[in-house]
Amino acid sequence: MSPFARIAYLATALAASATATAASAHPHVFVDATMEISASADGHLAAVHNIWWMDELFSSSVIPDFDKNANGRLDPSELKAVGAQVKKSIAEWSFYTFVRVNGAPIEMQPPPVLNVSYDQKRGQLLFDFTMKPAKPLDLKKQAVSFSNFDDSYFVAFDFKRGIEDFRLKGIGSRCTKQLDVPTSDEAANAWMQQIAGLGPDAQVPDDGIKFSQVLSTRFELDCTHG
Repeated sequence: MSPFARIAYLATALAASATATAASAHPHVFVDATMEISASADGHLAAVHNIWWMDELFSSSVIPDFDKNANGRLDPSELKAVGAQVKKSIAEWSFYTFVRVNGAPIEMQPPPVLNVSYDQKRGQLLFDFTMKPAKPLDLKKQAVSFSNFDDSYFVAFDFKRGIEDFRLKGIGSRCTKQLDVPTSDEAANAWMQQIAGLGPDAQVPDDGIKFSQVLSTRFELDCTHG
């Protein structure tokens, strides 16, 4: 079960299988995402800061089980408990945050804390947290891609404003930026090509070949020519 499903299940009695096939899997939680990417003065990747607005249904489903004093809202201590639970749950899923160089994953340090607030007017929870690379990553020497996705496809991440949702801090103006947003048809074709490339005797994973990764929005940052 997806880690977000564990939390939603407590409040809504809904569950999702993380082993669903790409054909049958579909998101249950929707995130309006923004990612801030910052560099140090020497041009190394300093941090990735995720800002996630959770959808109204998910947000409302969390309140009953974390509203310990039953006052109909989430107080600061209760929001802190939500953050601690979510942080623990999504740790095994790399915090849905992926940084890659030439397709190879870059190890990121776990966030020290996952902050949670609740906007009463919007009726939505806001998660935000910062991750730093485990080892130095020189942006001047290699192009880097950034993405949010959930392998189980239980949680869907949407960068609604396109490339504007990837904010750069301390990164030179000579760096090139590109956003790769596959359509559903493009993702399905890419997924089928990966399946076909496994060979007749290969075992197909229960969730296909990470269909959610193929479908995910990817921000490409290239500062190697600056």
